[in-house]
Amino acid sequence: MIKKALAQITNLAVPGGGAANETQAGQFAITIATLWQTIILVGGLAFLLYLLLGGVTWITAGGDKGKIEEARGKITQGLVGLVILAASYVIIKFIESAINMDILNFSWPTAG
Repeated sequence: MIKKALAQITNLAVPGGGAANETQAGQFAITIATLWQTIILVGGLAFLLYLLLGGVTWITAGGDKGKIEEARGKITQGLVGLVILAASYVIIKFIESAINMDILNFSWPTAG
């Protein structure tokens, strides 16, 4: 009775929360994919922010060596972050090939 009631509960706010035939492994894959996509989005925005702040700091430095070094540091940190984001994609693809599961493009099998 309780299992049947729990099977009818859906949460459309969560990716995959509307499927009645979910397994824990499937929900885990959807959660990982959603989390990774969110981290990539936030990381990309942080990269742009650091790059812009570094550029503005460099432009407004007025020849001050300290401000130019600060700007160079911001730009370098942004580029390192971008490299880490790109490396995370490569790592995810390696893990996918190792476990033979498409984590980032997980979809539910259709009935029928």
